[in-house]
Amino acid sequence: MSSDTKFYGLSEKDNWRTPPKLLNAIREHHGGIDTDPCSGPLTWIGDYFNFDADDNGLVQMWIGTCFVNPPFSFKAKFLEKATSEMCRAHCDTIFFVTPDATDTKSWWHEYIAKHSNYIWFSRGRISYIGEDGKKAKSPTFGTAVSVFGETTDEMLAWFSDNGHLVKTVKT
Repeated sequence: MSSDTKFYGLSEKDNWRTPPKLLNAIREHHGGIDTDPCSGPLTWIGDYFNFDADDNGLVQMWIGTCFVNPPFSFKAKFLEKATSEMCRAHCDTIFFVTPDATDTKSWWHEYIAKHSNYIWFSRGRISYIGEDGKKAKSPTFGTAVSVFGETTDEMLAWFSDNGHLVKTVKT
């Protein structure tokens, strides 16, 4: 993988902060977030490790429970890294935010369908937070959160109550 961090923020669609409702649910029902490999200015989500563009989360080791809201222009690179990190066994669980584009064979079928344990599709569009810290316009697409690894029954119940949860079947 490239160590080039020039890709961060290349597109307007790359600067969406995660809404607190989702982060708070993961903290409360899963037990916290250890690593955020896609931190932005003033958006450190991880309790222990936060990697911004200068640190380049693509070349860092991810540890514990990770929350990944990548620059969407480079979601495939971060998905590749997520599956690699899960194989190394120092990540317990990765919550990974993407558009809900299941028809996108290039990244969805290669990484999410093959490797995730659960996929949550939000009910309605998620209202992200803009770079200014205020509620941004909703994107023109739905949002999915793929869970690599296991999570708690409480987290799965929250996902079910707030959208549609799919458990993937490995063959």
